[in-house]
Amino acid sequence: MTKYSICLPALRRGAVSFGLGAGLLASAAAAEDLPVWHNYSYDGEIEVIKALMDRFEEAHPEVDLIRTQRSFDDLALTLRLAVSAGDGPVVTKVNQGAKDMGAMVAEDMLIPMDGYISEYGWDEQQSQSLMDRDRWSEDGQFGEGTTYGISSLAEVVGVYYNEAVLEEAGVALPLESFEDFLAALETLKGEGVTPMAMGMATGHLGLHLMAAVAQAHIDASHRAELDDLIYGRGGSWKTDANLKAAELMQTWSTEGYFFDGYQGIGGTDAVQLFVAGQAGFMTSGTWYFGDLQSNPDIHFMPMPAPEGVEQPMAVGGVDLAWAITSLAEDEATQDLAAEFINDMVSPAAAEVWAAGGYLPAAPLPEGSEVELSALLTEGIEAWTSLNAADAIGHYPDWSTPTMLTTIDDNMALLMAGRQSPEEYVDIIDADYQAYLAAK
Repeated sequence: MTKYSICLPALRRGAVSFGLGAGLLASAAAAEDLPVWHNYSYDGEIEVIKALMDRFEEAHPEVDLIRTQRSFDDLALTLRLAVSAGDGPVVTKVNQGAKDMGAMVAEDMLIPMDGYISEYGWDEQQSQSLMDRDRWSEDGQFGEGTTYGISSLAEVVGVYYNEAVLEEAGVALPLESFEDFLAALETLKGEGVTPMAMGMATGHLGLHLMAAVAQAHIDASHRAELDDLIYGRGGSWKTDANLKAAELMQTWSTEGYFFDGYQGIGGTDAVQLFVAGQAGFMTSGTWYFGDLQSNPDIHFMPMPAPEGVEQPMAVGGVDLAWAITSLAEDEATQDLAAEFINDMVSPAAAEVWAAGGYLPAAPLPEGSEVELSALLTEGIEAWTSLNAADAIGHYPDWSTPTMLTTIDDNMALLMAGRQSPEEYVDIIDADYQAYLAAK
């Protein structure tokens, strides 16, 4: 393996200070090469992670980070195989659900991190409910037991809107309810404007939109049913909220609420079309902040509440976790890996992420003078209010090892009108019930 190199513009540092400390030199000497895989693939993310990793190497000249960048989907396809073959990463990002982290824990491919949580005080930076998303018990229970990772970024899946496009079409802002959102879509369509940016060829914009609609129909005071589903405790996906979301997705598809030919448009291309003002709305996560802040007309809000729901849930939590794989065979290597992860999730790193326009999971250092973008300010407000109401929801694909594939394959059929909403929800639930039976 060799270092990758990407030509990037200089990071906007402002008054950011990144404190790294002397490091564990004995550990570094024992592991001069540290293979690291990550999934940061948007331009703004790459700029930040490259700066953070460069600074780690500057503070640890005896350490050579062997860097590999993979997309979300490519990481899921290759990580377990590479670790099993012995030529994968020592430090990696890993999706927290049953398909990825759960399977790797079951196969003894990840190193427990509870000792490092205590050593570095990570539990003082992130809430227990967030860290539960990195826990798996010995009997395969998600959300409980040993901790196997920690994340750099907080995430909220919400509604991006282009204020200039909406105002030109006659849409009144702010949108205070889900019914207002539906009315705005109707207005845009009537004015000949594409209501929602969508691309299904790559990425998961469809999943994010459907999940955001479904979870907005769940009041946070009744979140236990969703928690039980995601953590594999039982329940059914055949709910009114999921059926409503499936019905709307099919309607929006068949009645022209998305780009023409959206099934063949990649997710990244759909985002760029939205940035260019080619649609009024886009539903996805805060990981796009760095790329969308170039258009000052674009704003962010949680999916608004339907009538009768006082505090709607919002899909989100944290980005893929940093984890240590079983290829860290000795304590020195594990210690070095943990030191690297500590730098990636520290308040100092949070400041660099914030300077790049992204929403960090750790709090900014007291007295931080980093300049926040307008989008990031809106994201922080959303994150704060949702956490206060215990309304941060989940990614549905975390619920079983096969759920992401089941959703992707059947959503395409649903949106093409080849499958009814009832059939779609039945198939999703069948996947889940099969997983429960296998457990």
